[in-house]
Amino acid sequence: MEKNEIPVGSIIFNPSTGELVSKAHNSEISHNDPTAHAEILCIRRACKKLNLKRLDGLELLTYLEPCDMCKEVIKSSRISQVYFLLKNNNPKRKTIFNPKFKLINYNNENLLKIFFKQKRIKD
Repeated sequence: MEKNEIPVGSIIFNPSTGELVSKAHNSEISHNDPTAHAEILCIRRACKKLNLKRLDGLELLTYLEPCDMCKEVIKSSRISQVYFLLKNNNPKRKTIFNPKFKLINYNNENLLKIFFKQKRIKD
């Protein structure tokens, strides 16, 4: 708390063996990184340690209910289960400006379409 970080910590563990895979705490201020939430840092460390992109079968325990950003990363990492000790009763816990998103009309095939088309052909 001396660094003024929000005191949230997370761990990722293997429920079958009880092995602690990774742990982290919020470090947004010390890392100058708005994505340095405990859950995301914990996921990054687990992926690096296990040399995996997905964390199937592992579980996450965190102090506070994950924010929307963390929930999306948790889903993407395929963590099997998430436990939290405190509910986030402050859904507007940060001042988030509503950025304007605008789709740019582009009729030609883009790099993403080409990439996935080639993947489907190979599979």
